[in-house]
Amino acid sequence: MKKLLNEKGQFSIIAAALVSIVLVTAIITTYSILRNNPLQERPQILTSIDEVNLAIDRILEFTVGYYSSVLQVTGNVTYARNLAGNYLHSGLENIASTHPGWSPSFQLDYSRITASWFNRTSHSEGFINITYSLHGLGISGVRYTTLAGLKVAVNPSTSSSVIVNISRDGGEPYSKLSKNNFHFYNYNYTDAAWELINNNLSINSITSTDTYSVYSINTPSGIDPSCYMLQVVDPRGIMVSASTFSQYIYTFNWDQELYSSLSQDTIVVEALQNGTLKWLGQSLQLITDGKPIPPIPVKAFHINQTVNGRSREVPFQVEDWGSNYRVPAGLTSNTSIFSSRQMFVFLVNHNVENVILWWDGRDIANQTAYAYTNRYFIGDNPSSRTLTNGMLTLTFSSSGFTATSSIVGSSVNAQARFLRINYERPVYGASPAFVIHHGIIRDIVQQEAEWSSGIPNCPNVYAQILLTLPANATYYTYTLRPIFVDSVQSRTITNLRAIQVTVSGVSDGQQLTENGTAGGYPITSSMVGLFYNFSSSTGWAHHWSEYLSENIGAGIMFSDKANQQLYHFDGIAGQNTGALNVHSSGQVIEFNPVEMVSVSFQYPLDISWHGAVVNFYNTDPIYSDLDNTGLWVMVESPPTVAVSTD
Repeated sequence: MKKLLNEKGQFSIIAAALVSIVLVTAIITTYSILRNNPLQERPQILTSIDEVNLAIDRILEFTVGYYSSVLQVTGNVTYARNLAGNYLHSGLENIASTHPGWSPSFQLDYSRITASWFNRTSHSEGFINITYSLHGLGISGVRYTTLAGLKVAVNPSTSSSVIVNISRDGGEPYSKLSKNNFHFYNYNYTDAAWELINNNLSINSITSTDTYSVYSINTPSGIDPSCYMLQVVDPRGIMVSASTFSQYIYTFNWDQELYSSLSQDTIVVEALQNGTLKWLGQSLQLITDGKPIPPIPVKAFHINQTVNGRSREVPFQVEDWGSNYRVPAGLTSNTSIFSSRQMFVFLVNHNVENVILWWDGRDIANQTAYAYTNRYFIGDNPSSRTLTNGMLTLTFSSSGFTATSSIVGSSVNAQARFLRINYERPVYGASPAFVIHHGIIRDIVQQEAEWSSGIPNCPNVYAQILLTLPANATYYTYTLRPIFVDSVQSRTITNLRAIQVTVSGVSDGQQLTENGTAGGYPITSSMVGLFYNFSSSTGWAHHWSEYLSENIGAGIMFSDKANQQLYHFDGIAGQNTGALNVHSSGQVIEFNPVEMVSVSFQYPLDISWHGAVVNFYNTDPIYSDLDNTGLWVMVESPPTVAVSTD
């Protein structure tokens, strides 16, 4: 099998190697033509013209193959064309060096190299119009036009074999390919990468029409004949990747009874290369098999949404990530090949029927403005530590890392502090990193928590704080990640407060916390104190807590996975320790994975908690006890998704 390369920094090395290989091959081919020309008895003039034309043909073929290879590795059309153009000119110079006595000169009147991949019918081809003279032979002004290309048309099948139509050079049948010229794309979930396979592939038959050859091919094990991607590389090195599909359709299924009354139920969907869709750190439930995203240049992608039966293109964001989607690196270059280092980010609400991720496989395709135009974050000002999506403002303290959020125009705010361990608050040696600001779909802020004198009785701890501010939302999200390194010293945690939210600007309000569920709805409690595992007769469902007066206030909410992670240390302690701590005064809510008893361990542990800090000012609260409505449904009843290609 062949692994597809997509690591940044490698393409220049690979491209340089390709240059050398192709140049050497072209020179060898040219000399071979000259030495082994069987037409020795023909007049010298006719032979020289034939030889030059044939050499130009070969150089163009190698140029198209070179362009294809660089394009596959880098996704950068400009770079690929520049290298291919340099090779074409070098090839012509090498023709001249093989017969200095002919004193040849070349004028390239016109050249074009194009590719259109990952469509039902795909191609790579080059066209040149050249004028040359062989001054040593008294020949001048010879005009020569030639074309080199490969076209592949793939067809879905209901059997184990597929039909592939192949032509070359503008419409000639191409019947001389073998199984080694065909590779199917297969996603390796273990390595999180696409690979090219042809194990157990066999060609059943080859027939030809006037314009193309028809290959009947048995597909390798694991390849779906009804929905597949195929790469063909012919003996000239010309490469084409074709696909029976050019879009993914994500159909969202909502509980309309729960969602119908909401106006601010914006869900941020993260689409990963392996086909996973995530929201607040938890995978959305797929009711069909997931579909890995093809290794296509980012500039080729578009996203449409269907609302009330009408489809329209919508904004989205493509982000670079490292460390298995744990460390954000910024917005992706539009020439990047989409890989396990990228994710799509787009927004949905209960009005969205489906989302279509589609691509334009042409190399001349331009990135859609919906992927780079800032529509929501006009007021961002990182120098003053302020981000805003026009609905919610998020401000960071000038010292430390306290995040204060408020609805625009409201005096109600929520102040958040993070990762206090053993009652030791972290310090921050640097300003927060505004990894993405003036974003398309969301802003991202990253900070590292440190403890100046170390954490008492808890050595070898590092921590990462990650906040995102989405568009069209009255909340921001948090990811809190302490990393406990393997320690020879004893480690005892007596208190771990992941996040503390203090609500201010609300008078005559009440604390409201979920304390279990019944019939799919929260059982609420206005009590204060600890909400822990099995503190409710219906189980440990504590997905949210808020302080509110009518529809004014703030709070936190989190998904099932985060709810379970709240009690992660219970298993280590051997008894209940994690809890939501709702204070009796001060309008304070805490998410404390270690609270009730201490926890001791020395082994390494890398854990993350995800959630959202929600503000509301005459907007959707987390929960309204008047009619059971609110944003709580986003974490307890997120949509399910069906994925298809048509």
